[in-house]
This record gives sequence, C-alpha cells and structure tokens, in this order.
Amino acid sequence: MEDSKGPAPIQKKGVKHVVNLLLLIDKAFEELSKIMLLTMIVIVCFQVFARKLFSYTPTWSLDVTIFLLIWFSFLGIAMGFRERIHLAFTSIHFSDKANFYIEKLISLIEILFSLILIIYGTKLTLNDFGQIIPTMGNLPIAYRTLAVPVSGVLILFYGVFQFFGVDLKRHKGLGGH
Repeated sequence: MEDSKGPAPIQKKGVKHVVNLLLLIDKAFEELSKIMLLTMIVIVCFQVFARKLFSYTPTWSLDVTIFLLIWFSFLGIAMGFRERIHLAFTSIHFSDKANFYIEKLISLIEILFSLILIIYGTKLTLNDFGQIIPTMGNLPIAYRTLAVPVSGVLILFYGVFQFFGVDLKRHKGLGGH
C-alpha cells in the first residue's frame, strides 16, 4: 500500500489544472479571510472607543461584524478540512493498511458533511432572500448565509481530492496527519 504513505503525485495534466485552479480560488478565500479578520478587529476597536469616548455606538458595527464573523468562520472550517487539522486521535496507531482505509473513510465523511452544508445551506440562503439587513444598506440576509454552501463546496472539493490522495495542504506543519 504505497499510496497510504503519502499523497499521490498529480499525474494527469487536466487534474493538475483543476487542482491549480482550486488552489488559486482557495488562496483568494484565504486572503479574503485575513482581510475580514483585520476588518472585524478595526470595527470592534472603533466601536469600543466610540462608545467609551463619545457615548456613541455606530448602528452598523454589530451587523457588519456578525456578517464578517460568519463568513470568516465558515471559510476557516473549510481551510481546516483542507489542512487536515480537524479533531483526530493521534495516540492510537494502526497499520499502514488500516490507516489507508481510515483516511478513505474520513474523506467520505467529509464529503457527506459538505453535501449537508451545500443542500441545507442553499435552502437557508434561498429562504433568507426575503429578509434584509437595514444597517448594511438593505443587503439581503442571504448574502450572510451564503457562507454555508460556499464552504460546503470548498469542503467537497477538498474531500474528493483527498479521497484520491491529492495533497492540497498549503501550510505544512500545522499538525494534521
């Protein structure tokens, strides 16, 4: 079982292009997450200073922070699946053959979880189009809940590629297997 020792090299040119496109999209979402985190920090600090110094709380600050936090959290969940830094039992050791099948099972569970996020997240998003966030310029709430199916799609891609042994990790040494 040589496949169980490490990720399979990407052999086919078409698959390599798909992986490169996925990694490009993934990098864009990762950079967006950094910007969202920084923006949340600035907004919350501004809100605290404005409240303490001027007894004024901007009406939009809470809604924008919640919006960004939801997107940041769901994109972070997807990145956690990509890096394989989810909860794991590392003190139990199995044979290489057993590890191979356990990894396949984990990938299948990830795929199932992603499908749940996609299906129910899409239903939630479609249901939320009738509601708005007034403090954010009447933005539909659906844009906030769109984070659920988007992260589901990312997790689906990660799960499928990981099932076939393609290593998509971008940050080595984060503690995954």
